[in-house]
Amino acid sequence: MVERDLDFADETKFRYIQRARNELRELIYDYKVCNGCGICVYACPVNAIELGPVHDIAIGLEMPPVTVDHLKCAYCGICYALCPFNAFEFYINGEKVEKESLPLSPAGYTEIDYEKCTDCTLCYKACPEDAITRKVEIRREEIERKNEGVEGKVTIDRERCNLCGICAEFCHIFTIVEREPGPTDPMPYEDILIDETDCDYCKLCEDVCPEDAIKVENGERIDFELEKLAHVDVNNEKCSNCAYCEIVCPYDAIKTVKPAKGELFVYEPRMYRCDPVGCGACIKVCWHNRVWYVGEKEARVYFNEDHCIYCGACENACPYDLIGVRREEYYTKNNVSWEPWVESWHESLKRVVEKKRSEEPERRLFREERLGIIEEEEVAVKKVSDQVLKEIEERFEAINSVLKKPRFRRSIEKGETEAFINGIRKALQKQQG
Repeated sequence: MVERDLDFADETKFRYIQRARNELRELIYDYKVCNGCGICVYACPVNAIELGPVHDIAIGLEMPPVTVDHLKCAYCGICYALCPFNAFEFYINGEKVEKESLPLSPAGYTEIDYEKCTDCTLCYKACPEDAITRKVEIRREEIERKNEGVEGKVTIDRERCNLCGICAEFCHIFTIVEREPGPTDPMPYEDILIDETDCDYCKLCEDVCPEDAIKVENGERIDFELEKLAHVDVNNEKCSNCAYCEIVCPYDAIKTVKPAKGELFVYEPRMYRCDPVGCGACIKVCWHNRVWYVGEKEARVYFNEDHCIYCGACENACPYDLIGVRREEYYTKNNVSWEPWVESWHESLKRVVEKKRSEEPERRLFREERLGIIEEEEVAVKKVSDQVLKEIEERFEAINSVLKKPRFRRSIEKGETEAFINGIRKALQKQQG
């Protein structure tokens, strides 16, 4: 017996439940993480997911971008596996299912090359998803040694300085002026200021600057050995593969691999209808990757495809059908290759690329017709000899013995019937001695 139920995990999360025998499956959907890209709608093999009014949601309507029919849901985990923004969680018997353990999962990721990384602040400040963290190991105020009565001057070579922000997070005499990163420029800073009021001219700032851009005149280097200042890390469960970090990094130390290949475009002849002030749905719905922006000269929207992963949310949100998203490939990691049920996963992936929903089985209505009385014909039953019955029974036993072996069942599933037939022949020869 299968039982299904619907509950709330918290204020923004729906919890869909299926109980069958000794197994409990839970699908949790966080509608505040979802942007209505619709990938799960195409991926669902049983059409249990429906896309909501994405345009209205983008401009302020408070409702889930997609709805899940928990009575139709197969609890297969395909929506969870293929969602590019991790709006779903999937549990079996209370244990979270890792995407890598499922037959298919998106191949997008962001990786840091720690041999090149200087642990600066640029990537974690530019990231729109807060997927990058920077753990500070030491600051200047934590070092007790200080100079007394030293008078000096701190200068920054603006030609060398790349506004990496290391000095500002190490010592409070430096203040970095922040700005909002955007599609045209993901740089999170625009200037750096110096306040020497509390400076003791210890010269440690000269050591922490990777560009040798800071100079302290008449200072005195205190006796302290600086080691690692901070550690930068990426949480790929939060990462949307927008590549802001890769573009802003001056040391080529971080790389992003997108989960999809495709094309983002607008229908130029109709762009006169674009109203970024009154609408702006594409900008608002793309808060994961921040691809869209308003042009400075013309009152319309533009995009930077370097940050796009072709999720399709902008296309769904545009009320005038001005935006097109074409997916050519959706890259995945394959964990299982031969089981027959994996075919449904590959079909889901194909539908995501082609933007097609699963086809419902054809249903026909048959009307009962009353027929006249039909006389039954007498059928003569031919008697079968005991020898023939024995031979038939032996052949069924041979077939049954072959079907009990997994390798022959797999050969049937793969369409390799010759191996199955050879197995039956050998079994019959063995029976006949």
